[in-house]
Amino acid sequence: MSAQNQDTPSPSKKILESSPLSGIAVPIAIVLVGGMIIFGVTKMLSSGKDHKDLIEEMNSKTFGNRWVAAYELSKFLAASKIPKEDMPWVIENLSRVYFESVDARTRNFVVLALGSLKNPLALSLLNKALDDQDPQVKFNAVVSLGNMPAVQEIQWEKIEAMLQQDQDPGLKQVALFALASHKHPKAENFALGFLTSQDKTLRYAASNILIYYKNSQAVPVIQEVAALRYDDRSPDSLNGAQVEGLKMNLLENIEKSRWPEMLGLLEKLQNDDPNIRIQTKAKQVLKLLKN
Repeated sequence: MSAQNQDTPSPSKKILESSPLSGIAVPIAIVLVGGMIIFGVTKMLSSGKDHKDLIEEMNSKTFGNRWVAAYELSKFLAASKIPKEDMPWVIENLSRVYFESVDARTRNFVVLALGSLKNPLALSLLNKALDDQDPQVKFNAVVSLGNMPAVQEIQWEKIEAMLQQDQDPGLKQVALFALASHKHPKAENFALGFLTSQDKTLRYAASNILIYYKNSQAVPVIQEVAALRYDDRSPDSLNGAQVEGLKMNLLENIEKSRWPEMLGLLEKLQNDDPNIRIQTKAKQVLKLLKN
Protein backbone atom coordinates (compact mmCIF):
# COMPACT_ATOMS: atom_id res chain seq x y z
CA MET A 1 0.00 0.00 0.00
CA SER A 2 1.45 3.38 -1.00
CA ALA A 3 1.95 6.03 1.65
CA GLN A 4 1.08 8.88 -0.64
CA ASN A 5 -2.58 8.88 0.32
CA GLN A 6 -2.05 8.79 4.07
CA ASP A 7 -2.85 11.60 6.48
CA THR A 8 -0.68 14.69 6.83
CA PRO A 9 1.84 14.39 9.69
CA SER A 10 1.00 16.11 12.93
CA PRO A 11 3.10 19.16 13.89
CA SER A 12 4.64 17.35 16.85
CA LYS A 13 6.18 14.71 14.59
CA LYS A 14 6.79 16.79 11.49
CA ILE A 15 10.38 17.38 12.49
CA LEU A 16 11.11 13.73 11.74
CA GLU A 17 10.59 14.43 8.06
CA SER A 18 13.58 16.82 7.93
CA SER A 19 17.08 15.50 7.47
CA PRO A 20 19.33 16.30 10.45
CA LEU A 21 22.25 16.94 8.14
CA SER A 22 20.38 19.09 5.66
CA GLY A 23 18.77 21.57 8.05
CA ILE A 24 15.18 22.07 9.16
CA ALA A 25 12.90 24.38 7.20
CA VAL A 26 10.20 26.29 9.08
CA PRO A 27 7.87 28.17 6.69
CA ILE A 28 6.99 31.41 8.44
CA ALA A 29 3.91 32.18 6.37
CA ILE A 30 2.25 28.89 7.36
CA VAL A 31 2.75 29.68 11.02
CA LEU A 32 0.95 32.97 10.63
CA VAL A 33 -1.95 32.20 8.29
CA GLY A 34 -4.22 30.85 11.03
CA GLY A 35 -3.88 34.03 13.04
CA MET A 36 -4.70 36.16 10.03
CA ILE A 37 -7.98 34.37 9.43
CA ILE A 38 -8.98 34.37 13.09
CA PHE A 39 -8.57 38.11 13.43
CA GLY A 40 -10.29 38.87 10.14
CA VAL A 41 -7.56 40.99 8.65
CA THR A 42 -6.77 39.17 5.41
CA LYS A 43 -8.31 41.96 3.36
CA MET A 44 -5.57 44.31 4.61
CA LEU A 45 -2.63 42.20 3.45
CA SER A 46 -1.65 44.14 0.31
CA SER A 47 -0.23 47.23 1.94
CA GLY A 48 2.51 48.20 -0.51
CA LYS A 49 4.80 49.08 2.42
CA ASP A 50 8.47 48.15 2.57
CA HIS A 51 10.18 46.02 5.21
CA LYS A 52 11.20 49.02 7.32
CA ASP A 53 7.62 50.29 7.52
CA LEU A 54 6.41 46.83 8.49
CA ILE A 55 8.98 46.36 11.23
CA GLU A 56 8.04 49.74 12.67
CA GLU A 57 4.38 48.67 12.64
CA MET A 58 5.24 45.52 14.55
CA ASN A 59 5.77 47.80 17.54
CA SER A 60 2.09 48.72 17.33
CA LYS A 61 0.02 48.28 20.47
CA THR A 62 -2.86 46.95 18.37
CA PHE A 63 -2.61 43.18 18.07
CA GLY A 64 -4.31 42.92 14.66
CA ASN A 65 -2.16 45.65 13.09
CA ARG A 66 0.99 44.06 14.47
CA TRP A 67 0.17 40.71 12.93
CA VAL A 68 -0.78 42.14 9.56
CA ALA A 69 2.69 43.73 9.53
CA ALA A 70 4.26 40.45 10.62
CA TYR A 71 2.50 38.54 7.86
CA GLU A 72 3.56 41.04 5.22
CA LEU A 73 7.13 40.98 6.51
CA SER A 74 7.16 37.18 6.27
CA LYS A 75 6.60 37.54 2.53
CA PHE A 76 9.62 39.84 2.24
CA LEU A 77 11.70 37.28 4.11
CA ALA A 78 10.45 34.32 2.07
CA ALA A 79 11.27 36.13 -1.18
CA SER A 80 14.69 37.29 0.09
CA LYS A 81 13.78 40.87 -0.77
CA ILE A 82 15.62 42.53 2.11
CA PRO A 83 18.86 44.17 0.88
CA LYS A 84 22.06 43.02 2.58
CA GLU A 85 22.89 46.53 3.65
CA ASP A 86 19.62 46.69 5.61
CA MET A 87 20.27 43.47 7.55
CA PRO A 88 21.86 45.12 10.63
CA TRP A 89 18.90 47.51 10.94
CA VAL A 90 16.37 44.69 10.45
CA ILE A 91 18.02 42.44 13.01
CA GLU A 92 18.43 45.23 15.57
CA ASN A 93 14.79 46.30 15.30
CA LEU A 94 13.32 42.80 15.26
CA SER A 95 15.40 42.05 18.35
CA ARG A 96 13.90 45.10 20.02
CA VAL A 97 10.41 43.81 19.18
CA TYR A 98 11.32 40.50 20.82
CA PHE A 99 12.56 42.04 24.07
CA GLU A 100 9.63 44.46 24.34
CA SER A 101 6.92 41.89 23.61
CA VAL A 102 4.97 40.08 26.31
CA ASP A 103 3.12 38.12 23.63
CA ALA A 104 4.80 34.75 22.96
CA ARG A 105 3.42 34.62 19.42
CA THR A 106 5.20 37.84 18.54
CA ARG A 107 8.47 36.58 20.05
CA ASN A 108 8.03 33.34 18.13
CA PHE A 109 7.63 35.22 14.86
CA VAL A 110 10.78 37.23 15.55
CA VAL A 111 12.77 34.06 16.19
CA LEU A 112 11.49 32.47 12.98
CA ALA A 113 12.17 35.64 11.01
CA LEU A 114 15.72 36.04 12.28
CA GLY A 115 16.37 32.35 11.77
CA SER A 116 15.29 32.61 8.13
CA LEU A 117 17.90 35.36 7.54
CA LYS A 118 20.75 33.00 8.52
CA ASN A 119 22.82 36.02 9.46
CA PRO A 120 25.41 35.78 12.27
CA LEU A 121 24.24 39.16 13.58
CA ALA A 122 21.08 37.40 14.80
CA LEU A 123 22.99 34.98 17.03
CA SER A 124 22.77 37.14 20.14
CA LEU A 125 18.97 37.16 20.07
CA LEU A 126 18.67 33.48 19.09
CA ASN A 127 20.96 32.46 21.94
CA LYS A 128 18.82 34.52 24.31
CA ALA A 129 15.67 32.84 22.99
CA LEU A 130 17.03 29.47 24.15
CA ASP A 131 15.97 30.63 27.64
CA ASP A 132 12.49 31.76 26.60
CA GLN A 133 9.73 30.54 28.90
CA ASP A 134 7.47 29.66 25.97
CA PRO A 135 8.27 26.13 24.69
CA GLN A 136 7.44 26.95 21.06
CA VAL A 137 9.77 29.96 21.06
CA LYS A 138 12.55 27.85 22.56
CA PHE A 139 11.89 25.07 20.02
CA ASN A 140 12.16 27.45 17.06
CA ALA A 141 15.27 29.09 18.52
CA VAL A 142 17.00 25.69 18.42
CA VAL A 143 15.73 25.07 14.88
CA SER A 144 16.97 28.49 13.77
CA LEU A 145 20.41 27.94 15.29
CA GLY A 146 20.60 24.53 13.64
CA ASN A 147 20.03 26.20 10.28
CA MET A 148 22.65 28.91 10.80
CA PRO A 149 25.91 28.78 8.85
CA ALA A 150 28.93 27.39 10.67
CA VAL A 151 29.65 29.76 13.53
CA GLN A 152 31.40 29.54 16.90
CA GLU A 153 29.12 31.84 18.90
CA ILE A 154 26.21 29.44 19.42
CA GLN A 155 25.74 28.73 23.12
CA TRP A 156 26.04 24.97 22.77
CA GLU A 157 25.99 24.36 26.50
CA LYS A 158 22.32 25.39 26.57
CA ILE A 159 21.44 23.04 23.71
CA GLU A 160 23.41 20.21 25.31
CA ALA A 161 21.49 20.77 28.55
CA MET A 162 18.21 20.23 26.68
CA LEU A 163 19.42 16.74 25.77
CA GLN A 164 20.33 15.91 29.35
CA GLN A 165 17.23 17.24 31.08
CA ASP A 166 13.70 15.84 31.21
CA GLN A 167 12.54 17.79 28.17
CA ASP A 168 9.85 17.23 25.56
CA PRO A 169 11.01 14.63 22.98
CA GLY A 170 10.40 17.09 20.15
CA LEU A 171 12.77 19.61 21.73
CA LYS A 172 15.37 16.89 22.22
CA GLN A 173 15.09 15.96 18.55
CA VAL A 174 15.75 19.47 17.27
CA ALA A 175 18.57 19.90 19.80
CA LEU A 176 20.13 16.69 18.48
CA PHE A 177 19.66 17.84 14.88
CA ALA A 178 21.26 21.21 15.68
CA LEU A 179 24.37 19.48 17.03
CA ALA A 180 24.54 17.18 14.02
CA SER A 181 24.00 19.91 11.44
CA HIS A 182 27.02 21.78 12.85
CA LYS A 183 29.05 18.56 13.22
CA HIS A 184 29.43 19.25 16.90
CA PRO A 185 31.97 16.86 18.51
CA LYS A 186 29.39 15.61 21.02
CA ALA A 187 26.65 14.89 18.44
CA GLU A 188 27.61 11.23 17.90
CA ASN A 189 27.71 10.37 21.61
CA PHE A 190 24.39 12.06 22.29
CA ALA A 191 22.83 10.18 19.36
CA LEU A 192 24.19 6.89 20.67
CA GLY A 193 22.57 7.61 24.01
CA PHE A 194 19.13 7.90 22.40
CA LEU A 195 19.31 4.64 20.43
CA THR A 196 17.70 2.83 23.35
CA SER A 197 15.16 5.55 24.17
CA GLN A 198 11.62 4.45 24.95
CA ASP A 199 10.47 7.27 22.70
CA LYS A 200 10.64 5.86 19.17
CA THR A 201 10.86 9.28 17.54
CA LEU A 202 14.10 9.91 19.42
CA ARG A 203 15.42 6.46 18.48
CA TYR A 204 14.66 7.11 14.81
CA ALA A 205 16.20 10.57 14.86
CA ALA A 206 19.35 9.23 16.53
CA SER A 207 19.74 6.40 14.04
CA ASN A 208 19.36 8.78 11.12
CA ILE A 209 22.11 11.02 12.49
CA LEU A 210 24.43 8.07 13.14
CA ILE A 211 24.32 7.14 9.45
CA TYR A 212 26.57 10.14 8.89
CA TYR A 213 29.12 8.61 11.27
CA LYS A 214 28.72 5.12 9.76
CA ASN A 215 28.20 3.84 13.29
CA SER A 216 27.20 0.17 13.24
CA GLN A 217 25.44 0.44 16.60
CA ALA A 218 22.63 2.23 14.78
CA VAL A 219 21.95 -0.64 12.36
CA PRO A 220 19.17 -2.37 14.40
CA VAL A 221 17.20 0.87 14.69
CA ILE A 222 17.83 1.70 11.02
CA GLN A 223 16.37 -1.72 10.18
CA GLU A 224 13.43 -0.95 12.46
CA VAL A 225 12.73 2.23 10.47
CA ALA A 226 13.08 0.41 7.14
CA ALA A 227 10.53 -2.19 8.29
CA LEU A 228 7.87 0.34 9.36
CA ARG A 229 4.46 -0.23 7.80
CA TYR A 230 2.52 2.53 6.09
CA ASP A 231 -0.86 1.20 7.24
CA ASP A 232 -0.11 0.58 10.91
CA ARG A 233 -3.13 1.64 12.99
CA SER A 234 -1.83 0.64 16.41
CA PRO A 235 -1.78 3.27 19.20
CA ASP A 236 0.96 5.90 18.81
CA SER A 237 1.93 4.60 15.38
CA LEU A 238 3.18 6.96 12.69
CA ASN A 239 0.94 7.57 9.71
CA GLY A 240 1.89 6.69 6.16
CA ALA A 241 3.27 10.09 5.22
CA GLN A 242 5.47 10.17 8.31
CA VAL A 243 6.80 6.69 7.59
CA GLU A 244 7.59 7.68 4.02
CA GLY A 245 9.37 10.80 5.24
CA LEU A 246 11.47 8.79 7.69
CA LYS A 247 12.47 6.24 5.06
CA MET A 248 13.28 8.95 2.53
CA ASN A 249 15.53 10.71 5.05
CA LEU A 250 17.17 7.38 5.78
CA LEU A 251 17.93 6.87 2.09
CA GLU A 252 19.16 10.43 1.58
CA ASN A 253 21.58 10.13 4.49
CA ILE A 254 22.86 6.76 3.24
CA GLU A 255 23.37 8.43 -0.12
CA LYS A 256 25.40 11.23 1.46
CA SER A 257 27.48 8.94 3.64
CA ARG A 258 27.98 6.23 0.97
CA TRP A 259 27.96 3.64 3.75
CA PRO A 260 28.59 0.19 2.19
CA GLU A 261 27.12 -1.62 5.21
CA MET A 262 23.71 -0.46 4.01
CA LEU A 263 23.79 -2.43 0.73
CA GLY A 264 21.62 -5.26 2.06
CA LEU A 265 19.04 -2.87 3.49
CA LEU A 266 18.90 -0.95 0.21
CA GLU A 267 18.29 -4.14 -1.75
CA LYS A 268 15.47 -5.10 0.59
CA LEU A 269 13.81 -1.69 0.27
CA GLN A 270 14.20 -1.78 -3.49
CA ASN A 271 12.63 -5.22 -3.78
CA ASP A 272 10.09 -5.36 -0.95
CA ASP A 273 8.93 -1.87 0.05
CA PRO A 274 5.35 -1.25 -1.19
CA ASN A 275 5.95 2.48 -1.72
CA ILE A 276 7.11 3.18 -5.28
CA ARG A 277 8.94 6.37 -4.27
CA ILE A 278 10.96 4.48 -1.66
CA GLN A 279 11.68 1.66 -4.12
CA THR A 280 12.92 4.14 -6.72
CA LYS A 281 15.11 6.06 -4.29
CA ALA A 282 16.57 2.84 -2.87
CA LYS A 283 17.43 1.72 -6.40
CA GLN A 284 19.20 5.03 -7.09
CA VAL A 285 21.24 4.91 -3.88
CA LEU A 286 22.08 1.25 -4.40
CA LYS A 287 23.43 1.98 -7.86
CA LEU A 288 25.52 4.83 -6.45
CA LEU A 289 27.07 2.67 -3.73
CA LYS A 290 27.88 -0.13 -6.13
CA ASN A 291 29.70 2.13 -8.59
